[in-house]
Amino acid sequence: MAQGEARAPARGGLDGAPAIHCIHSAMQSGGPAEGQPSLEKGPAPAVGRDLFPALARHQTLEKSAYQDLRRAIVEGRFAPGERIVAASVAASAGISRIPVMQALQRLEVDGFVRISPSKDVVVLGWAPGEIRERFMLMAALELLCLRESVGKITPELRARLRALQKEMLAARSQDDVGRAVQADGRFHHLLWEAAGLPQVMHILETLWDRGEYYRLIMHARRGGFATESLAEHERIIDALDADNLGDAARAIEQHRLFGMKRLEETPQS
Repeated sequence: MAQGEARAPARGGLDGAPAIHCIHSAMQSGGPAEGQPSLEKGPAPAVGRDLFPALARHQTLEKSAYQDLRRAIVEGRFAPGERIVAASVAASAGISRIPVMQALQRLEVDGFVRISPSKDVVVLGWAPGEIRERFMLMAALELLCLRESVGKITPELRARLRALQKEMLAARSQDDVGRAVQADGRFHHLLWEAAGLPQVMHILETLWDRGEYYRLIMHARRGGFATESLAEHERIIDALDADNLGDAARAIEQHRLFGMKRLEETPQS
């Protein structure tokens, strides 16, 4: 790491485990897969039930394993290029291998992992071309959500957006990138939810989660949550307050495309 470069901070999930550092435990074997980026590793956090909080709740094992593995990938505890050993995950969680493999197969459909014919599972990263495609897709879907939100942008919703913007500003002032990124996610989820389009919402959530690891790194290496992003949020909120959906649409599209450029310009290793 170059002198003066900001280190990506740990982001606590529901179980409080670090966000950027990868797990080095019985659940993993070997280093990054061929062709994947080499990322800095940190000390190993606790594994087992701490990694799998959903297993303590009354859900199917496959659904619980899916939720917990997806969260671990989103938070960077399984980083791009890391191998996930299904048998070791199952043993650590105290469950059979079958629901773990079912969960990993769902994650492969969502684009989080790749499963080889020999059943090796590797967490996928983003290629530069993929970053552009995903951000353009998000921009298009967010504009669709905005069009479907006509008459649904209530004063209560605008007040919640303002509150989240204040939370991001406070987190930036405290150098808490993880907290700011979480508030940023809730900000955009509110806009998606207003549309009432569950299938579009699912696609957007998957696209968002696939990029969370990289957004954490981007903001940290830029010295904190991007001030440009906060200014772009203000333009979105101001347009909504003025009930000008045309300006809001332009502000959302610019926010997404500017975010893409910021991410593309941030070194990932």
